[in-house]
Amino acid sequence: MKSRQEKMYEMEALMRNVYKKIRLEMNNVYDNELSRNEFFVLKILYEHGSKKSTDLSKMLNVSASHITAITDSLIEKHWIQRVRSVQDRRIVDIHITDQGKVTLELFEKKKTDFLLEKFNSFSEQDIEYFIYLFNKLLRV
Repeated sequence: MKSRQEKMYEMEALMRNVYKKIRLEMNNVYDNELSRNEFFVLKILYEHGSKKSTDLSKMLNVSASHITAITDSLIEKHWIQRVRSVQDRRIVDIHITDQGKVTLELFEKKKTDFLLEKFNSFSEQDIEYFIYLFNKLLRV
């Protein structure tokens, strides 16, 4: 019989492998056209309105330079735009464009379809138990 410590190591390895596998599969869902962080930036802007780069870097817990790279890429794709504040020209807000909204909605649907398919073999009770356990893990 495995010790509690051995079970923790096994669980940690499994969590890491599951996360890696889902992340790779999600890249396929996004058709390698959109990175996870690009998706999250679009989602934040879509749900919360325009933000400054510093706000985005805090929300995503990434460096300011990483946000700059992400926003540059999204601007190139015409999914976001930088807009200088009329009141203070030093402030630059990032806005999602209409094309960015359409793109996010498309990839949100693809993500939902992927997750529904991924968890298709799990019962409603299994899914509820996953949710219960993840919430319990967050509270610890």
